[in-house]
Amino acid sequence: MMQWILSWKKNWGIKILCLISAIIVWLYVMRDQNPVIEVAYTVPVQVQNLDQNYLVEGIPKEVRVRLHGPRNAILDINPNILKAYVNMKDARLGQDNVSIQFTPPTGTYIDSMTPENVTVTVDEYMVKELQVQMQPLGTVPNDIAIKDVKIIPTTVTIAGPAHQVSKAAYAVIRTNLDKHRESFTEVGDILAVDTAGNIVEGVTITPKSAQVQYELERIRMDKKVPIQANLVGTVPAGYIVKRVDMEPKELTITGKESLLNAIDGVKTIDINVNGATGNFSGNYSLVLPDGVTTSTDRVVVKVEITPQM
Repeated sequence: MMQWILSWKKNWGIKILCLISAIIVWLYVMRDQNPVIEVAYTVPVQVQNLDQNYLVEGIPKEVRVRLHGPRNAILDINPNILKAYVNMKDARLGQDNVSIQFTPPTGTYIDSMTPENVTVTVDEYMVKELQVQMQPLGTVPNDIAIKDVKIIPTTVTIAGPAHQVSKAAYAVIRTNLDKHRESFTEVGDILAVDTAGNIVEGVTITPKSAQVQYELERIRMDKKVPIQANLVGTVPAGYIVKRVDMEPKELTITGKESLLNAIDGVKTIDINVNGATGNFSGNYSLVLPDGVTTSTDRVVVKVEITPQM
């Protein structure tokens, strides 16, 4: 034993040199088997510890992070769990410059992160209720009128930064009226606008959409209807009204759709047959409802009266 110790002491320099050489070789081999590599990720940014009464603007949705480390450590990274964050614990109203934080996975190191700092604006969280108004785009054809408009819902709630929400005067739903000739229903997005009609950005609207129901009617509509002779009175005993002829038998009337839909025919003025025992004819006026016109305002009526067999 003593001889071995003396022998080791005698050659200690050579042995230490061999040990160092072995370590260098081992490091070289390991570096070759598990080299240091670089990789870049797009990482989402979260806001942490922000007072619930505040909102913050200016924080990017994501940052670009470049990492380096041994290949095994890099390959072990799950990109889906990488997160950057901004700590807003000490946030105050107004503008501030804040840093974006990122903790690299075990065994890796940060080369760079873009951006590292951002200027943010902190504002109070505000909620407001607005009336929904219809804002038509274009116009209906000249022969069409808007009879009624209904919006569902009639009010919405907007929320967001106080400096934006306070600008909003009302909410609108926009509908294009061009070429519409029949009543229709549409669903559209709701927009918050200021008193000048400019869209207010950066606010949340609940609900996001509304339904608008337009009831349209034709101002000038043509309809062909039969003509009815309005006979009044009675012929003497022993006589009957055998036949009534008219020329023309029908005519075209013009008016609003709502009026014409309720008209099935047009009558003449009263034609008195009281005491009549023979045929007669005449040119008689027509009785037209208010708002209804026709190119023919008179009609020839021939009444045939014969003895009753």
